[in-house]
This record gives sequence, structure tokens and C-alpha cells, in this order.
Amino acid sequence: MNIHQVLSGAGPHDAVTAQALAFRALFRSWGWGGRDVAAEIDPRVDNAIAPLRALAPLRRDVLLIHYSAYAPKLRGVLDMPQRKLLISHNITPARWFWDHDPQAGVVCALGRKQLPEFAAAVDVAAGVSLYNAREFGSDVVIPILFDPAQLGAAGEGEPAQPPVILFVGRLAPHKRQDAVVRTFELFRRRHAPEARLVLVGAPINMRYEQAMRALAEELSPGHVTIESGLTREQLADRYRSAHAFLCLSEHEGFCIPLLEAFHFGVPVIARPVGGVPEVAGDAALLLAEADDESVAAELLALAIWDGELRGVLRERAAARVGAYAPEPTARKLRDALQSLGA
Repeated sequence: MNIHQVLSGAGPHDAVTAQALAFRALFRSWGWGGRDVAAEIDPRVDNAIAPLRALAPLRRDVLLIHYSAYAPKLRGVLDMPQRKLLISHNITPARWFWDHDPQAGVVCALGRKQLPEFAAAVDVAAGVSLYNAREFGSDVVIPILFDPAQLGAAGEGEPAQPPVILFVGRLAPHKRQDAVVRTFELFRRRHAPEARLVLVGAPINMRYEQAMRALAEELSPGHVTIESGLTREQLADRYRSAHAFLCLSEHEGFCIPLLEAFHFGVPVIARPVGGVPEVAGDAALLLAEADDESVAAELLALAIWDGELRGVLRERAAARVGAYAPEPTARKLRDALQSLGA
């Protein structure tokens, strides 16, 4: 049986592209065929993803649409007679981009408006989280296929001092790296003058990156590192050296870095928005709605120096990683596709 994956775009560091390629590896292991296509393809992507025009399914094949952006070129796919599964990977509300990247804002606004139309036109519509699925009235969840083994083993013992605070996520307004920097400076002034903050993530544009670097230099000169384009091994090293993971995002559909931090035993402090509570469960210190950056700074201190708390969070983190193990996710994916005749 053939499963054809359809993406709005494919890029070398894109999480949705990585997910599609991981799914393709599963399909091969199950003896299923098919090909993967995208409406737009970054030149740096190899031949694993073909142009949309290469899609030529047989009538009995199944189409898996990865929805992550405004995709007018995919409308024709909805008219094809094959049965279809749509997985929504989340689209950020446009309001976060108007002042920093208006073009991205337009794409997000149109993408969110188009999503219900796409969800209504397929046989099964799922979200990577229940939060995502409920945006279009579904309760079907097929989580991100997360394989911690790809990041390597967690480090042994506690990381060396001084404390290192880490956040991993696209350098973008809704990720609120600005709030992370301010919280870090409060923590540094109150508790650990030599502490460091590491922000890992590709910027939405050069201007926004410059603004974040300027803020970091103004508030915590010499104590903040902003980097992107890391290898998998380098990213693993950042987690192993971290004492705490601070996520103050205002919008998250899933948030894979939470699971990465859990895998490495790094205590997590997070704002409970979107899919974050669903993924984190009881394994993170979640801020209350009224909690500000001052409270977040004190939670950092607790997470770093309260040994009993760190131990409890590590145990719970291991359970959350287990809940998102590759095997259960693969079963959910296979069941959904088999229900369509695959």
C-alpha cells in the first residue's frame, strides 16, 4: 500500500520536514510505499522530497497532508479522490508578527483561516496535540514522533557551575526570548552573578536577531549567548551543560524542546500556554497566570538548588518522555492510516 505525504514546504532544518522523513522511515519498515512531495522546497533539501507536481497517486493510495502554513497550492490535493489524513502542526497567531515580519503575519493569518477548510475536506483530521486538534473541532491526536535516542545519552551527575539557563526555540516574538532575558537578569542579580543564558534557535530575520542581541547586551552584557545552526551533537551538549530550561513562550502547539529537556534531566520552568501543559504534565514548574518574570526568576533558583525538587522533576520527566515514546506514536499513526484503507 502507498502513503503519499504532502507538505506545504520543505526545508533542511524544518521540524515538519523532519517529521515527514521520520514517518517515511516508518512506512518503509512496515512495507508501505509512496513518495513525499512539497509545494515549496528549499534548495538545500536533498531529493527525499519531490516537487508537488510529482504527486501521481493511484486511486487506492492514501494521502497524508502535513498542515503547517498557508498552502494555496495544496487546494488541488483536496479534490483528489484518494482518502486523506491531515495532521495539523500548529500555526502561530498573526498578531505576533505584524511589528517584526509583516509578510510572516500575512501567511499565518491566511493559514489559520484556511485550516478549517482543509480539516473539513479530509477523511480524518488530527493535531499533534489535543490543543491543536480542538482548533478545528477534532479530538484525534497523533503526537510528534520523538526519539530521544537520536540526541544521545544524558550526562552523568550535575553540570558544572556557574549555572547555565537554556532555552531552545525559534528566535521569534511569540517565543518571548525577551522575557527570558529579563527573567535571567533578575535571577543573575539576585542569586548568581556569574550565571549564563544560552538561547538556541534560528531567527525570523536579521533585524529581530539584532534586537534580541541588543537587549541581551543591555541587560546582561557578556552573559548571554545566542546561537543557531547547531548539529545534533552540539545541541545535546547544550542540554547536558544546562541547569534549568526556561520557556516563556506565549504560543506553543506542542514544544518538542520540553521533551528534549526532560530527556536530559534538565528542570523545566514554563508558561502554561497552548500545548505546553499537555506535553509537560506534572514534570515542569508551570507559572500561574498572574506570575511575572520576578516569580519565574525565583522558580529558577528553586529548580537549580533544591536537590529534592530536582530529583522529583527528573523522575516525572522520565515518565513524560516515556509517554511520548516512538512506539505508541507509531501505533496511533498506523491505526489512523489503516482506518483509511492502508
